[in-house]
Amino acid sequence: MVTSRERVLKAVNGQEPDRVPIDLGGHRSSGIMAVAYSKLKQALGIESGDTYVYDFIQQLAIIEPEVLDRFGVDSIELGRGFALDPGDWHDWVLPDGTPCRIPALIQPVRVGNDWHVYHDDGTLIAIQKEGCLYFEQACFPLAESDESSFDDLASPFEKVMWASLGTPPAPIGYDPEGLKKLAAGAKALRASTDRAIIGLFGGNLLENSQFLFGMANCLTLLASEPARVHRLLDKLVEMHLDNLRKFLSAVGEYIDIILFGDDLGMQTGPQISPRMYKEFLHPRYKLMWRT
Repeated sequence: MVTSRERVLKAVNGQEPDRVPIDLGGHRSSGIMAVAYSKLKQALGIESGDTYVYDFIQQLAIIEPEVLDRFGVDSIELGRGFALDPGDWHDWVLPDGTPCRIPALIQPVRVGNDWHVYHDDGTLIAIQKEGCLYFEQACFPLAESDESSFDDLASPFEKVMWASLGTPPAPIGYDPEGLKKLAAGAKALRASTDRAIIGLFGGNLLENSQFLFGMANCLTLLASEPARVHRLLDKLVEMHLDNLRKFLSAVGEYIDIILFGDDLGMQTGPQISPRMYKEFLHPRYKLMWRT
């Protein structure tokens, strides 16, 4: 009998599997918001288990084994091997009033009818307005900067919500102790499932530039200060490659697919021209993806 892992690997290698593989929650873009997930469980008659929000910004839910089995899902995200202790989570409430649990490292503060998340120095970094179903970034740490060398990107990223409000395996880092924990969690997950394991790495370039400068500033810099953008992107690639090598050294033998990320499109077309894509992004994607 074909396993889910074999089915997915056949498909990605251009071979015809026994059926089309099914992915639900194997990565963020195929996930489901917690509000909708709670309603899905009600519709399926599933009354057990809390709703766990692993992606706090987009409020995406961890899809439980009973639901994965119900729909014959063939993939699972690496993060499901981490944050397995009840102490890794604490109670919160979704915009529609549904109780849920969120990562313990995230401490949202109620301000009026909104929710705020702050950096340790008091800077507001993320906000969920009343009536909104997700958080929006409130701080763009390089928006007012004239920095052109970008020797230190770690500090600005501390105030980027996508970096500071990470999903499991976060807050595990790439230091030696963190890499041991990553390897142990990935190995245990591999032994517990025959689903294809997707390792979400990231490696975003355009998005990270926008997170640091803000959308309007980033697009303006692409057009007006290309040399400065090249310096930034070179530093981002240097950072990503260093992290990628560490990531793969820990989990490479336990995952089936590695997932990179970036957001290049809008509802009406691409964010940047094909010329800009070829100049700024394409060569750097090739460098990272071939590592």
